[in-house]
Amino acid sequence: MLNNPYVIALGIPLILLLCGAVAKKLVRGGGWRQSDFYLGVELALASLGSAMVYFYDLQKIVETAPSDKITATATFLAISFFLLLWILSTHQDWEGRTANPTGQIIWLGLICNLVGVSLFAAFIIMVKGT
Repeated sequence: MLNNPYVIALGIPLILLLCGAVAKKLVRGGGWRQSDFYLGVELALASLGSAMVYFYDLQKIVETAPSDKITATATFLAISFFLLLWILSTHQDWEGRTANPTGQIIWLGLICNLVGVSLFAAFIIMVKGT
């Protein structure tokens, strides 16, 4: 099961999501809040950072690195950057709407987190390749 790239690609960001929620709660103190689980920004940054490190590694071995890997990584970086901006703007729009907790859960807890998990999984499956 742990050799399956899809289990790894989805398992790692989901584990990071849970660890991030626990970390937010521990740092803040007190009880659980919905906002502890709004981690789309962090997941998008993690996938962006991973892609940057991978791109740097590819540039060091440019003679032997396949050009399709370099192109895929550069494309992923551009897409990730714009999706990160979208996630940030969605957080800006919805975090202040405390009168609509259902909307916050849908947009911040589900959609933004799904985009972050998808970015991380896409990096593992399509860019880096497992």
